[in-house]
Amino acid sequence: MKKITFVYDPETEQEKLDELLGRLDPKPENHISFAKLDLSEYSSHDWLACSLPDFLLKELFEKLKENEVNVGLLPHPKMEQGRKGFGINSNFEKAWEEIQKAGEIPETDLMQVNGQVAFNSLVIGTSLSILYTNSASNFLEGVKIRFSQLLKLFRRVKLKSFTIKYKNSSEEEKVIETAAMGILAVAHCESNLIFRRVIQKSGLDDGRVHLLILAPKSLFSLIQFGLQNLFFPIKGGALPRFVGYISTSEVVISSSGNIQFALDAEEYEEKELIINLVEEKIKLLPGASIIEAEEQDGPAEINAKSLPTGKLKEELLHSYLPWVRHATSEEFRELFSMLRQNAQTNSTYLVLMALSTMIATFGLFGDSAPVVIGAMILAPLMGPIISLAMGALRQDSLLIKNSMITIFWGIVIGLFFSILISIITPLEALNDQITARIRPNLLDLGIAIASGIAGAYAYSKEEISKTLAGVAISVALVPPLAVAGIGIGWTDWNVFSGAMLLLGTNLAGIVMAASLTFLMLGFSPFRLAKRGLLISLGILIAIALPLGLSFHKMVAENKIIQDLSGKEIPHGLLREVKVVQMQPLKLSVTILSESALDEQDFQEIRKEIEAEIGQEISLELTLGVRMGDIKK
Repeated sequence: MKKITFVYDPETEQEKLDELLGRLDPKPENHISFAKLDLSEYSSHDWLACSLPDFLLKELFEKLKENEVNVGLLPHPKMEQGRKGFGINSNFEKAWEEIQKAGEIPETDLMQVNGQVAFNSLVIGTSLSILYTNSASNFLEGVKIRFSQLLKLFRRVKLKSFTIKYKNSSEEEKVIETAAMGILAVAHCESNLIFRRVIQKSGLDDGRVHLLILAPKSLFSLIQFGLQNLFFPIKGGALPRFVGYISTSEVVISSSGNIQFALDAEEYEEKELIINLVEEKIKLLPGASIIEAEEQDGPAEINAKSLPTGKLKEELLHSYLPWVRHATSEEFRELFSMLRQNAQTNSTYLVLMALSTMIATFGLFGDSAPVVIGAMILAPLMGPIISLAMGALRQDSLLIKNSMITIFWGIVIGLFFSILISIITPLEALNDQITARIRPNLLDLGIAIASGIAGAYAYSKEEISKTLAGVAISVALVPPLAVAGIGIGWTDWNVFSGAMLLLGTNLAGIVMAASLTFLMLGFSPFRLAKRGLLISLGILIAIALPLGLSFHKMVAENKIIQDLSGKEIPHGLLREVKVVQMQPLKLSVTILSESALDEQDFQEIRKEIEAEIGQEISLELTLGVRMGDIKK
């Protein structure tokens, strides 16, 4: 059996001491006040079970550096940081039981900041706890805590400049100059809720200090993660992209001004922080939960290269954290170079535009959806339209001019070949493929907006295939362009105007949506983008007005069809209801009757339908007669 001495707080009253001793089963061999404790009287075979406040615990640690006595901790009302840092069971009896069962004490790293021991953590700036909830007694309580933390994100945030010098896994010195909202450091990950959730492998004695650097590029990224964490708190390995992780043997953090920080919840202010591990190993028993979860060979770095540096860092430090992120100079340089190139009119673009429009026109005449889809994939209109969106966003007159010229020549080439094919083709009848593109409505505007978002996002992300954006955008542009040419070839104003309205709708919707997407991705400050966005929005609203009327008309037609389809009237069952025109209302209806009908019956059927929908109609009626079973 272990020789255990119970060490208690000198301020403990006798009545409370008697209560604590009564809760220790089996009884310790001895008990002593910390004020009378002399470690020279104890050897490496002895154990001390200490229930002390944090400030006395720090005194004990200083003494333990020169002694090999075994120490276990029991909870104390004022031992908050020590209990959290070493994972001590909050239940007094269970903590005593863990000390009783303990064998050899594992070596445990102990962090120090500027030579001052830290039990739990170092917090610089804003703690990452705003993104994670502590354990709650139930699900609803957890949601309530996370919701209150989410509300804290909707505030003005000012990043601070930090220089972080550390040694990587190869012991090479590295320097990161970044802008961060806060930094959190611990000696071992298992003792801290945040580290325990996101860093899966870290031993008690891995010889490293562990840092999390909170460096958001926008408030939107913080709020997005907060919303995600509201109902589904992150558990295991899901470190947000705006949080960098570094593990190192020693790290020096400095800033242009004084650094305000909290060491074990006590606030301090220094010009520079030197964070390393206490060289002397202290024989302190951690809680069973930490020992059981111990793992070795954790990651050296996560997201460290994603921290804002260079020009992006300077922009973030210039003012409060923006609502949307700023693109890095590398991202913007590569994208802008590509968009300038795509805005140029060249022979390849014109040839592909001619071929895609020809294929689309033949597909439309043949009423073939697969052929039309093939033309969509081939169309090269994506490039200049996305370039126009960026030009409008950044008020780049040269990019706008080149993009519009390229789009203009693409439309001219498309119209020329679709007109030519419609003139030489002996077909002049509306089919489903053509009709679908001469009656645009608000649904088509929704398609255009989704296409614009897809195109801008794909262009800004190098890892996404550009073909996906090409398909998404050309779906909304090539077919109506071909139909407009067919309308000219037929000299049919309704076909031409309807198709051109759809084409204009898609162009305006795509440019507006792509511009907003680029703005959200940080490719332009709002003050520069405001004018272009207002002009795009004005054009979009002007186009949306006739689309709204068309949509209202479509809803009215759909209601008439729903009201009449499958309706049983005295003369039979109504089938295949179609609205030929709305003003005046003209319907095409098939009626299924039990017997042949005459002219009088037809007039009565018209009146019965008018009674159903409440307005006068002209009627194209098709008669179907139900035949009874033929008896052999």
